[in-house]
Amino acid sequence: MLNNDKHLEKIGWLGFVLILSAYLFVTIKLVAISSITYHLMNLLGALCMVVNARHNKAKPLFWLNIVWSLIAIMGLLQLIEY
Repeated sequence: MLNNDKHLEKIGWLGFVLILSAYLFVTIKLVAISSITYHLMNLLGALCMVVNARHNKAKPLFWLNIVWSLIAIMGLLQLIEY
């Protein structure tokens, strides 16, 4: 069980890094806010955070990242349509 906890914590940290990196990259104009890269980083980061939040029974964080994931999916779908 301890090993599983460590993996889930690493997944949470990966999500943290992906979401903050996406925001940083947009801020310093390394990626565009309307890019697939930005939305994928947010989606993958949020999904990692969902896994971690569910394991830790952190309901607000869980639901925040569910919504964050849905927003990222909406952004990706808009890019596909164009």
